[in-house]
Amino acid sequence: MNPAPPARARPAGRRVDPKYTPFLVPAIMAIAMPFVMSLVQTIARLGFAANLASAWLTSFANGAAVAIPTAIFVVPSARRLAGHLTGTPRNSPPGNRQPAGSGEQSQAKGSL
Repeated sequence: MNPAPPARARPAGRRVDPKYTPFLVPAIMAIAMPFVMSLVQTIARLGFAANLASAWLTSFANGAAVAIPTAIFVVPSARRLAGHLTGTPRNSPPGNRQPAGSGEQSQAKGSL
């Protein structure tokens, strides 16, 4: 007796269009970083004071307001720099990337 195949889980609610991924990834990171960093800095500055929560959220809001646009503008340059440093060809799909220097080897094999 075979159990019924499990039903595919459907995502609940609406999804964001994948074309916004280049903006969402830096925005999510730019929210997470000041969230943690502002807490640590606020605790270091004030200790566990009575107004810790309000001071932390104020610091977080200021940090996020600067970090989100900065990350959106800096991430493309950072990706290009990382690609240059690692020798990864630009604009190639992740599955088709070859290590640096392997192009000559594949061309040499094809000419034999």
